[in-house]
Amino acid sequence: MFKRKTVFVVGAGGSKEIGLPTGGELRAKIANALSFSSKGFNRNEIGGALVEIYNQRSDTLDINRYFKAAKDISRAMFGALSIDNFLATHQADEDILLMGKLAIASVILEEEGKSAIAADSNDEILFQNTENYWMNTFCKLMSEEVVRGDFETLFHDVSIITFNYDRCIEHFLPHYLKTYFLIDEVQANKLASTLKVIHPYGRVGGYPNRGGPAPTIPFGSYRNAQHLATAAKQIQTFGERMVEDVTVKTMKHLMNDAEHIVFLGFSFADMNMELLVPEDVDSKKVIFATTLGMSNPNLIPIRVKMISDFRTLDGMAPDTEMVGMSANDLLNSYWRPIFK
Repeated sequence: MFKRKTVFVVGAGGSKEIGLPTGGELRAKIANALSFSSKGFNRNEIGGALVEIYNQRSDTLDINRYFKAAKDISRAMFGALSIDNFLATHQADEDILLMGKLAIASVILEEEGKSAIAADSNDEILFQNTENYWMNTFCKLMSEEVVRGDFETLFHDVSIITFNYDRCIEHFLPHYLKTYFLIDEVQANKLASTLKVIHPYGRVGGYPNRGGPAPTIPFGSYRNAQHLATAAKQIQTFGERMVEDVTVKTMKHLMNDAEHIVFLGFSFADMNMELLVPEDVDSKKVIFATTLGMSNPNLIPIRVKMISDFRTLDGMAPDTEMVGMSANDLLNSYWRPIFK
């Protein structure tokens, strides 16, 4: 269990460890997903999702509008920083936004199903395939000194803010709890639901047995047109700035209340940091962050801004450990200062 109030902030590098795409890889997959021939979209489920959406609207679908939008997105992907940046540029174009979200949902749902944590025919995860996944290490360390049955405060001092659309955290956790603590599925799902996991930009549907307002979509279910249409509606891009005030307030409160903040596979984009940084920082923070693949010229201003953002009202700067490691390597290398 955690000894101090801790917030984990997770970006694409966190899910990359089990096979989900990074931003650059997602661009390429979206370009492919939105390509089409005379027979229609490369992915039949995208066309089916459009039909589903227009049936719900009781309106007539003009498919040529969406063929054009799909072609425009597909051609532009290799000139874009990310799909989110492209959609932010074209946020006033409803056709571009819808096709972009359908492509994101289609790719992310497919990648969930292909990931190292996809369940087998017996609905079990092969944990030997997850040794390099930060959530596996997180759960191992979190479970230390916990006696079976003494679960009431297991996640009392920890929360996760993930900027990813996937549900990998929600999927992995109950499987781990069931396997490690030898509890049944109902108990595992109930216990997993006590860990606060926030998706500022939404996710590709609610996770089964987890509750909440988002419609439930099975993990990895991308070939179902109805599921895809529903998932696309759950996605926001950072350009839309539609994050609910209550969500922003919750995140800022968690960050202000935390003693430890751990950034994993996160790129420190300015718009995302704006959602996280409290207006006033009341107490000194200890910050751990992965910076794998970042150059020093990019990292130096990030570090300077981090220290400025989290400096307390009375002038105390945060202690910062920013290291060129993967998310899992950081937890393995810094488990004692983070968890103890």
